[in-house]
Amino acid sequence: MDDRARTIPLIRTTGKPSAERRALQRRVRRGELVAVRPGVLVSPSSVVGLRPEDHLLLLVRATAPMIHAPRAFARSAAAAVHGLPFVHAPPSKLDVVDPRRERSDTSAHLRLHPGPLVHAPTTDSRWAGLPATTPADIDGAPVTSLARTLVDIAGSSTLEFALPMIDQTLHDRRLLHEILLDELAATAPKGHDKAGIAVGMGSALSGSPAESVCRVRFRELGVPEPVQQHVFARAGSATAVVDFWFPDQGVVVEVDGRAKYEDPALLDGRSTADAHWREKRREDFIRSFPEVRAVVRLSWADLMQPDRVRAALRRAGVPC
Repeated sequence: MDDRARTIPLIRTTGKPSAERRALQRRVRRGELVAVRPGVLVSPSSVVGLRPEDHLLLLVRATAPMIHAPRAFARSAAAAVHGLPFVHAPPSKLDVVDPRRERSDTSAHLRLHPGPLVHAPTTDSRWAGLPATTPADIDGAPVTSLARTLVDIAGSSTLEFALPMIDQTLHDRRLLHEILLDELAATAPKGHDKAGIAVGMGSALSGSPAESVCRVRFRELGVPEPVQQHVFARAGSATAVVDFWFPDQGVVVEVDGRAKYEDPALLDGRSTADAHWREKRREDFIRSFPEVRAVVRLSWADLMQPDRVRAALRRAGVPC
């Protein structure tokens, strides 16, 4: 997530003299300012290049003064605050939990949900006071804890949306799997069975959202359980760690993202052509092992079309 969304100056028109408000509206009409929501303006240049989840975080900040305990930002809105990865565009309305409500409702900018008190202890007392189980805040507005946010999303969203968030927090050691299991048992949301699948699948071994989505596809296609982050090593040679390894079929599956060949941080001073060459040499090394029968490479575009994944796996001999 782009950290700019946390620091972009917000111009609030509420409380300003009428003449100043009219002047600000003239600047909006001239395109010098844009509205995040009614009464909250920003410079157009400050939002250039922001992703949808960054715009969501900006909307959360713009709305924060209107959210007071016992209400709290939750679900996707809380996920944006916690910096979780979004593999699909977030909703346009902000999710807010309110324990006083008995049913969900929507307004112009909010989706209101019933739920337990944000500051009520939910997880095992062993985890009390940990950052992952402590409610957060943004600009003074309450936000559900990281653990609560993940369980809520797991129970209310698709597995494809929820698992990348769960996997990344486990991979980054922001919480333990046991914390999520305890939170799931304590909150018992309406979508408990659905949430249980996502939480149960959580893996610290997934190195990217694309790998998490790939695991969702494996589950949908009913393939055998692969080994994650399998190491191929030979004495006196380099080692190669692959995303997925199907030992019974002798098939390696690698998930390729464009970042591997375009992100300056990942390129580490190398050119894109050099990155492609190094990746070819790495694949040649993997194929040199006699137990490897095939290497399947899946792109993000492939992952978005399950039939492509099924066809690629079947060609390689992985049963679906």
